[in-house]
Amino acid sequence: MKKINLLLVMLLFLASGLFAQDEIKPSKFENVSWHEVVFIDFKPGKVERAKEIIEEYKAAGKAAGVTGPETHWFMTGEYNMMLIWTMKGGPADLEWRRSPDGVKWWTEFIKQQGSKEAAEALQKEYANLVLKTTSYITHKEL
Repeated sequence: MKKINLLLVMLLFLASGLFAQDEIKPSKFENVSWHEVVFIDFKPGKVERAKEIIEEYKAAGKAAGVTGPETHWFMTGEYNMMLIWTMKGGPADLEWRRSPDGVKWWTEFIKQQGSKEAAEALQKEYANLVLKTTSYITHKEL
């Protein structure tokens, strides 16, 4: 019985130190920028065609006044390309099914391709060049 009482006293003593610390308060990340990072692995022999289509995507973005992703081409590893989009609205950008910038881009892309059907066909072709992708949400301290 003495051992149990001693154990209880020790536990209470240790627990009292937890309550003596500053109160824990909710806090958000400060001074960070949020990003969506996408890794893409194209099917063998399909990188050059993918690059051609990406140039058309970039042209639509430029004409629409929409900032596109930062593009990196891997020299090693299992993926060919990494795209990094800055999430201007932070994690809240994930709430959009289609963002206002996405609508601007899509409208311009249709215009440049000549029709919605042609734009959809090119997107389907691009998707068929992709073997696999993975994506992450990150933040960068400013």
